[in-house]
Amino acid sequence: MSQEENLNQRWKKILLNPKDNIIAILAFISIFLAIGPILPGVSWFSLGNFSLDMINFYHTIMIPFAFLLILYTSELLDLDILERKVVNLSTYPILFLTFLGMVFFYPASTQGADYVLQGMRDVWMLVLALMFFVYLLMLPFKNRKKFRNIWGAYLLIVIATISGGIAAVMGMIYEYGLLFGYASIPLLNRDVAAWGGLQTFLGNLLTSHSHQMLPAVEGGIVGLTAISLGYEKLSAVKRNIVNIGMVISIFGTISMTYLYVISSFGTYVIPTIFPFGAGGMNGLALDDSQTGIVGIGALISIIGLYYILSRRPVERLVQLSEILTWIAVMSVMVGVGYAMEFNETYYGFGSPGVPPNGGPGFRHDLAFTDGHLLFAFFLMPLVAGIILVLMRYLRGQEKEKRIIAYLIMAGTVIGAFGVMEYMLTLFWVVEAIGLALLILAVILITLTLGKETISSVE
Repeated sequence: MSQEENLNQRWKKILLNPKDNIIAILAFISIFLAIGPILPGVSWFSLGNFSLDMINFYHTIMIPFAFLLILYTSELLDLDILERKVVNLSTYPILFLTFLGMVFFYPASTQGADYVLQGMRDVWMLVLALMFFVYLLMLPFKNRKKFRNIWGAYLLIVIATISGGIAAVMGMIYEYGLLFGYASIPLLNRDVAAWGGLQTFLGNLLTSHSHQMLPAVEGGIVGLTAISLGYEKLSAVKRNIVNIGMVISIFGTISMTYLYVISSFGTYVIPTIFPFGAGGMNGLALDDSQTGIVGIGALISIIGLYYILSRRPVERLVQLSEILTWIAVMSVMVGVGYAMEFNETYYGFGSPGVPPNGGPGFRHDLAFTDGHLLFAFFLMPLVAGIILVLMRYLRGQEKEKRIIAYLIMAGTVIGAFGVMEYMLTLFWVVEAIGLALLILAVILITLTLGKETISSVE
């Protein structure tokens, strides 16, 4: 073999190696998590919704993370070799376009290029997601035995993929409308006018995109965890407990998706259930009840998954840290979020004023908005997905695994309590400590996997 052929083979081995590509994605994510606090306009703790700068930073991390989940799932389920090759070969282009999107985001003179680059990246991701979905649907026909053993988790992953894809399209439609409007698309422009006008439509789209995407991703991670742990090896009774939890999460994902679609593309207004208080301010929003069902299904699955946890102390510790992230998300979203919704006459939906037009505790509502976005919608799904990578690809390294697991557990508990502290007192430092520990764990996972890979080459 010539030197040129040898070099080509080496490059193919690098570009088509899923572990190496996953490490590259983790390195990208870790670097941006580390430098996030010093990026212009990126303010982690600012009352209310994320700023435009923070949203751009958030997507700089979470879009590569979504790509990582596609890559991980493709390898875990052993999808068609063509699909896996295309996904692996897309790793560096996706990272490069995302990096350029961040660089060109800030100068006013390069914003046009930024729109093009991020648009290219988003379309590429959408094509990959469609390809992934098609080959995912083929799995039951190619491996019926495997499907019968993992049908609950598999179907949850399928439904989560559909829901996440719809949310992604909503985000792209929102971005186009925000930048250019819909005058160039007469049919859509006419419908938007009938649905309440551009600003109403964009507001509904943005809400649906953000509120649908993360529960869908988190539901998919629950299904991936069950398969990663090997729940098909459980007895029929315990496996069915897990599947019952998966079916409940599937129902929640479908109903949530339906609500967000009809509230975005139409005049349907998501109602409050059990309303009371001034103007019916207090009560649970119907969409939040459905996203809660996704989490309830995950908690039920834990009952069965507990019996498949490793008997090796360190491996078990890592697996427990994964499950703890689910519990923490539910404690914040249901334990704190639902309690606030039943007291909106005080919290005022984040608006100053007197009920039903606001509330005296509006700043605390804004604090929860920021706190739960950072914790439950950002670091928790990110860490939960990366733990799966750790479980699958890191062999040995028990000391490092133990440290990582303790960092994740400490960061998760402190972060969850920190969200509540932030909401109650407007003091965000406790949550910041929890998030810092979680970021440190992600960086340590990246370094440990990278070190192991380099050692194996040597």
